[in-house]
Amino acid sequence: MDITQIWGNKADIGPLEIVARSAVMFVYMIILLRITGMRTFGKGDVFDDILTILYGAVLARGIVGATPFVSAMASGAALVCLHFVFSKLTYFNKGFGRLIKGKPFLLYKNGRFERRNMEKSNISEHDIMEELRINVQKDSLTDIEEVRLERTGEVSFVKKT
Repeated sequence: MDITQIWGNKADIGPLEIVARSAVMFVYMIILLRITGMRTFGKGDVFDDILTILYGAVLARGIVGATPFVSAMASGAALVCLHFVFSKLTYFNKGFGRLIKGKPFLLYKNGRFERRNMEKSNISEHDIMEELRINVQKDSLTDIEEVRLERTGEVSFVKKT
């Protein structure tokens, strides 16, 4: 009897089996993420968020029995490996990095809003001012030289020197 016969698809899983599946999946996730690096949960860009969402969805199916347990584990490993390969490719190839992770947008420079970039990135003046108040604790752009929407989706501010 293999694990697929024990932990395959099931319509009625008891609480103890769910706990056991959860514990095994938790340890499995830690092992996979330690092997590939913890970058996924630290950076917070769309590229990493996609893995987080898919990883959780696929592995949860294995825990609740909607997908055979071993199949969910294999899918999780494939996702983590694919993310790792893409991460390496974005590191070594700037064009691929721009394709996968996007590019930053200049939103404000030298006292002027860059309206075209603001429209492309769906960021309004109100959004910029809100980020300024939250992140820089200022209510005016007078001390700010540049504002950018970074690849992570965060708005960054460069103060005048």
